[in-house]
Amino acid sequence: MKKIIGILTLLCILQAVQAQYKMGNWAYSSTAPIVLNANNIAVPVNYKENNVITIKGMYNATPDAYVAIFSLSQEALTEKEANQLINQKIDAVRAGLKEVNPRLELYVDIISFVPIYDQTLEKKIFSKNTFTERPVGFELKKNIIIEYKKTSELNKIFSVCTANGIYDYIRSDAVITDMGKIKSRLRKSADSMVYLQLDRYTKLRDIDIKDYKRTLAEGYTVVYPGEKYSNYTAFSCTSYFTKKFNLNNDAKKKITKHYLPIIDKEFDFVVNPVIAEPAIQVMYQINIALSKKPTPKPTSKPAPAAPTKEVFIITPQGDLKQININ
Repeated sequence: MKKIIGILTLLCILQAVQAQYKMGNWAYSSTAPIVLNANNIAVPVNYKENNVITIKGMYNATPDAYVAIFSLSQEALTEKEANQLINQKIDAVRAGLKEVNPRLELYVDIISFVPIYDQTLEKKIFSKNTFTERPVGFELKKNIIIEYKKTSELNKIFSVCTANGIYDYIRSDAVITDMGKIKSRLRKSADSMVYLQLDRYTKLRDIDIKDYKRTLAEGYTVVYPGEKYSNYTAFSCTSYFTKKFNLNNDAKKKITKHYLPIIDKEFDFVVNPVIAEPAIQVMYQINIALSKKPTPKPTSKPAPAAPTKEVFIITPQGDLKQININ
């Protein structure tokens, strides 16, 4: 018996260690996982009746393309010199990208062009010395926008940019070229589950579904990777010897971010459930409300008309003659 208890205890410890290993140091963070509430997708429906069937699905879509944005600025004495120097960097980056992949596209977005002022001391005879602002140069800012298809190409793009003195990486946007195809896949999967639920519902309640009116409402929500990055601070604790000997161990904790997708535990079905890289998450919800059709009122038949009496007599001459008795 003791042996069995020891084995069970060991299994519990192993499971706890395994769970902590899967969670990582993020378990010590104060950031909670992203769990959506029941009505996260705006789908209006009449909930006065209890006969409501709800199906929720999610599609984790790998982006078809990405757009990276880098910023660069240049100061110079003249506008021509500033534009010439900044264009040299852009042309060098464009040539380097073609060596990485000829299909990489680079676009330029001009942000600002402003003069730079400095204060000059002016001496006056009849007043105190004053400082006057005078233009001493110009500052030109541009963004370069690079379109790429694979996440592995971003590292090479970084190398090309840093080799040419461009270090300010702003962000990368994920792009889906055919959102309609994804929504169609979600609708098709949800429809098949709705039919299964309707069949189950009619069997459990022993009703005829034709006696119920159906009201349908549906909606979508799209979440991009850039919306789901959370802060993470490296976890560390003070050791026993540091506390005992009052040593200063206030090491700086590194702060970074990590991708935290929407947890799929509330959905009836998930397409591509394994997320190996940041994905575009498309959520779909359909509500079917069933309400009993009103019972048709029986049509009342009109009362039969009272039979009319007609009186006829035969005259002595043998003729038939009607007599009005009204």
